[in-house]
Amino acid sequence: MDRIIGIILVAVSAAAFGISPIFARFAFSSGTTPVTLLFFRFIIAAFIMLMIMFFKRITFPRGKTLLGLILMGSLGYVGQSFSYFTALTYASASLVALLLYLYPILVTILAVLVLKEKVTKTQILALIIALIGTVLIIGFEIKGQFTGIVLGLSAACIYSVSLTLHKKCSRISTRK
Repeated sequence: MDRIIGIILVAVSAAAFGISPIFARFAFSSGTTPVTLLFFRFIIAAFIMLMIMFFKRITFPRGKTLLGLILMGSLGYVGQSFSYFTALTYASASLVALLLYLYPILVTILAVLVLKEKVTKTQILALIIALIGTVLIIGFEIKGQFTGIVLGLSAACIYSVSLTLHKKCSRISTRK
């Protein structure tokens, strides 16, 4: 039963993430700014998280763990979200989403450089094909959307660095 619930929650999360740019564009057309949208998004998420923690009697982490989570959230997730949602005000939702999904390529590069992970020839080929496809699509979409492209790429870069640092920190903490 837990597996089915997990699958359903992943599907709901993916669907919500997939339609969020559409709702964001709608909000922006009504005069909302990315900062206002993210403020309310994070307030609602914090409220839900606090309620879950309260009812499940989960305590807040302390010390270095709390500091690490605050830094990852404030710099990593907020930075990525701000770049992503601001990009939506300058470029099409499809282009911004495509740019964000460059992160697997960036994470792989960072994993090789920072984490000293090995990459197979098949993985390299898949990443090259994905990159070529992205470049081809961006080439057709670039007209008048330069700021959105830069912000979309920034979101992918911030997300990639955040994921890589999280993995590196997880490795360090499990060695202790």
